[in-house]
Amino acid sequence: MKKVIKNVAKNTGGVCLIIIGCMMIFTPGPGLLTILAGFYITSFPGKPALVAKMKKTKFYNRYVINIELKIKSKLKRKKK
Repeated sequence: MKKVIKNVAKNTGGVCLIIIGCMMIFTPGPGLLTILAGFYITSFPGKPALVAKMKKTKFYNRYVINIELKIKSKLKRKKK
């Protein structure tokens, strides 16, 4: 029963992130990154194929990987 509740909560949160991200596209804010986060959280049929396709896009390579590199470099600085 707990697993069902956890999945429902996770999918509801992911859908909320997708909706908020769609609204942020028209207002200032990181709309596309919020939509990506929502897609990663939710579980639906065909998700692995969609994620693989998204990782091949120029947007992913340009923004998401740069953000990951910045976060990793900041974490390394804090450890020293």
